[in-house]
Amino acid sequence: MIKRCFLTGEFVFYATSRAKRPHSFKKPEEKTVPRKYCPFCPENESYTPGVIFSTENGRIRIIPNKYPFLDADEKDFGIHDVLVDTADHEQKLTDFSDEHMFELMTVIKNRFTELENKENIKYVQVFKNQGSEAGASQSHSHWQITAMNVVPLKMEHLIGVLRSYYYEHDQNCYFCSIKFGNRIVLENEHFTSYLPADGKFAYGMDILPKRHIATISDFTDEELASFGLILKKSLKKLTTLLDGISYNVCLYSAPKHGDYKDFFHFYAQIIPRIGHMAGFEFSTGCYINSVLPEEGAKALALAGEEENNGQN
Repeated sequence: MIKRCFLTGEFVFYATSRAKRPHSFKKPEEKTVPRKYCPFCPENESYTPGVIFSTENGRIRIIPNKYPFLDADEKDFGIHDVLVDTADHEQKLTDFSDEHMFELMTVIKNRFTELENKENIKYVQVFKNQGSEAGASQSHSHWQITAMNVVPLKMEHLIGVLRSYYYEHDQNCYFCSIKFGNRIVLENEHFTSYLPADGKFAYGMDILPKRHIATISDFTDEELASFGLILKKSLKKLTTLLDGISYNVCLYSAPKHGDYKDFFHFYAQIIPRIGHMAGFEFSTGCYINSVLPEEGAKALALAGEEENNGQN
């Protein structure tokens, strides 16, 4: 089966037989940095360039990235932060309390808003690399926030696609018009976690607010708490189904400068790092997905349910 991703235009080849390959869902042994050498542990703060922000309890800190690809002192202005989301060296996001998740989402929102209001900043990207297969160089849980003086090509393309859909469909938002069918993994009062019908990644989930909202800067406190909860539960489903899996989390908000709010809809993307891009992907720009969205959603929705039922 071949589909074309509506948002990116890339072709996706669904090849379920590839899931039977012996290495398809194998996870490499994860290498961890010992606590005494970890720059993100509070007692090793001297290893970092300083602290930009810290919560009163010291649980969450924002520090400058020691190896940034953006530099606030250069002509091509930009800022590259690391957000350390826990003081506990061993704790993962899926272990956070609901209160901890709300605190984290609040810090992300506030720093996002602060950065996008800086002069020369045109776009802010928030993302998390969890595990070495997802690009994390440190095992201590953290996020990264980048503020750029350019709007990336991917975002420009996304804006164009969503704008065209809006005006071609009687001023209706593409994301507000999605029919989820049997691809929902979780939902709560404010958000839906689901597998896109044209998803490029096996078990890859999108998280969508039910209210039309273009940027995390406009989230209410209730929505921040609700978002943190469904993000944690979605990741818990993934890591229960695929123990030890590396993943990325990407948050997409509309750039501040532009009339995008009518047609741009905030969303979060969870990308499990299963397999590797190889010659076919690099040479064609196409993707191979070994799990159909409906089957992936069913497996994720059931993940951990036996354990939860046993506790009730």
